Amino acid sequence: MRIAFLGTAEFGIPTLKTLLDSRHEVVGVVTGADKPTGRGRKLQSTPVKVFAEQARLPILTPEKLKNPQFLEQFAAWKPDIAVVVAYRILPPEVFDLPKHGTLNLHPSLLPAFRGPAPIQWALINGEGETGVSVIRISSKVDAGGILLQFIERINPFDTAGDLMERLSITGAQMIRQTVEKLESGSLDVLPQDESRVTKAPKLTKEDGRIDWTQPAFIIHNRVRGVTPSPGAFTTQNGDIIKLFDSRLGRGSGKPGEILEVEEKLVVGTGNGAVSFGQIQRQGKKRMDIKSYLLGAKLPVGEFLGT
Repeated sequence: MRIAFLGTAEFGIPTLKTLLDSRHEVVGVVTGADKPTGRGRKLQSTPVKVFAEQARLPILTPEKLKNPQFLEQFAAWKPDIAVVVAYRILPPEVFDLPKHGTLNLHPSLLPAFRGPAPIQWALINGEGETGVSVIRISSKVDAGGILLQFIERINPFDTAGDLMERLSITGAQMIRQTVEKLESGSLDVLPQDESRVTKAPKLTKEDGRIDWTQPAFIIHNRVRGVTPSPGAFTTQNGDIIKLFDSRLGRGSGKPGEILEVEEKLVVGTGNGAVSFGQIQRQGKKRMDIKSYLLGAKLPVGEFLGT
């Protein structure tokens, strides 16, 4: 099968690598254009583009997916199938072009958590399991027929970063299986149950703000879901600090009250306490609590987030 790959983020690289290692031919990669980043506004390529360049694959970086020149170049690859992992919404002119249509790898058990941040919201909502779904793209976003699914257990201390790494590897194998089954004609399509749809909207920086009035387990799940990005944060005397490595702590106190600072930072909540193993002040490196205390203070009895 001739396969076109569309993606931008690190999450898609295991799938692209798996397809390259298969007996099928990856005929080209569509990804995002280079963007200026950092203080120097230096142009930076997407992770997928960097990998594709190393693999010496043809690359397209269209600004507009309905651009006639792009569509002509994409069609010239003569793809039998297209595979999308963490890209943007495709118009029918693109997803209908390959002979066998276009597959999308979505990191949730669809129809649960449709949207751009399914892993993060599964954790924030305290789910015990998630997974990956391979669907055939249709005109409605994340609503196409399900071809394959795999269930992944969520561990109590998983962060979005941990889960994303595991699901990227599992998802790569799922895509490979799907391509094989489609080629042999041995795959059924299961329509999604619209009555079970839940949403996973894009996270903003503010989604990482810790509300200390919430119960400890709610805060713990929030921290897990926004780690590593956009990051869980609070304030200390007006300065922003990010917190990592959360656990349900012992003891109780007022919301935001620092209860203990030794190996861990323990903070009171609306019900119970949460402990943190790492901290990062704005503009500084992330470090463990003990190291942080060598150059900064976290006085017991002080309140965070005020």
